[in-house]
Amino acid sequence: MSLSEQEQRALREIEQSLLAEDPRFGSSSAQEQTFNFGSGTSYLKSLAIGVVGLVMLIGGVALAQNNLWFIALSIAGFLVMFGAGIWALRGGGAKAPAQGGSAQPRMAGGQSTGDSSGVSSRMEENFRKRFEGQ
Repeated sequence: MSLSEQEQRALREIEQSLLAEDPRFGSSSAQEQTFNFGSGTSYLKSLAIGVVGLVMLIGGVALAQNNLWFIALSIAGFLVMFGAGIWALRGGGAKAPAQGGSAQPRMAGGQSTGDSSGVSSRMEENFRKRFEGQ
């Protein structure tokens, strides 16, 4: 189920505000991200290596009738395909960019000096009202 534009924008704003409030949390959550497809070129490289592994696997199975040593070629082809799949899911070895604090300078109260969005500021106000009222 895909999200609407408004929901995606709201999620991005929440993520940015969380990262701005707690950079340590942002760096730890970025490290927990397991599958990162990285750039398109690394994905294409891993796809090409996977195709080479598939050709090795099929060729080894087809030629196994002539010589049993071609079974080793099939096993090597499977391992190459498996490695290419892991490489594609890990992002081709490309590290995720470090997400530091907010680019906007902050004032003494912890508020951003730049324009804050309507949704995040409303959520922040509701949060403060809820805990100040108790």
